Amino acid sequence: MKKTFVLFGILTVFLLSCISLSAKTKKKIINLNETSWELLQITKRGKEQLIPQNANITINFADNKINGNSGVNSYFGGYKIKNNSILTANAATTLMAGPEELMKIEQRFLETLQNSPRITYSNTTLSLRNKNGEIWTFQKLDLSEKLKNTKWKLLEMGQTTLPEKDGEITISFDENKVNGNSGVNNYFGSFEIKNNSIKIGPVGSTRMAGPENLMKIEFEYLKLLQDSKTIEFNNNLLILTTNDGKVLKFEKIDDRAYHY
Repeated sequence: MKKTFVLFGILTVFLLSCISLSAKTKKKIINLNETSWELLQITKRGKEQLIPQNANITINFADNKINGNSGVNSYFGGYKIKNNSILTANAATTLMAGPEELMKIEQRFLETLQNSPRITYSNTTLSLRNKNGEIWTFQKLDLSEKLKNTKWKLLEMGQTTLPEKDGEITISFDENKVNGNSGVNNYFGSFEIKNNSIKIGPVGSTRMAGPENLMKIEFEYLKLLQDSKTIEFNNNLLILTTNDGKVLKFEKIDDRAYHY
């Protein structure tokens, strides 16, 4: 009888030890949802690889979707993580051309992204290791911080023709506030960014009257601005897109050479 109790006790301790060991060795599930990243460095066999100066390579994760800038173009698609260590992604891109060095690193990045790289992740860094032994390391991207104290001039607004001289439209970001000129009036409001999603407004403005064509453009601009849902950077370009695909495209301006 004593032997039975001793054997039962040993078995109980063994099972508890296995459960404890399993809990300690179980991998933490990677949750990339609602995170954004920008390329920090590329290494191969411990040696850092050259990254072109204007290579703006980013990754945004939301639900099961992935998007970002690949160097010259924007990309978008779906992704999955297998066994908590392998990233699988299928992405389509826009079709813009750019400098040769940027096109080359863009091709390398997209090949890495779509050929099942090994992925490691922490609160501050994300790394992709491809089959060539390259390690692409990304740092957490704070779009709000990148926008802080920047000013932009509107280049495109869907199919609307913008005036070449009068009625220039601008936008400035400061902390959680936005302001600028909407063609005739000055406007102001708040904004919030989460991952690559943006919410602007409500927006207020001064109440001056102006030429009818400029007033129409101003009305359309302020509506699209407050309807914007996604944000992306592409070198010196800022692109805001609504849910129905309408785009506001801005060019960065030098505050030292610009005055309202």
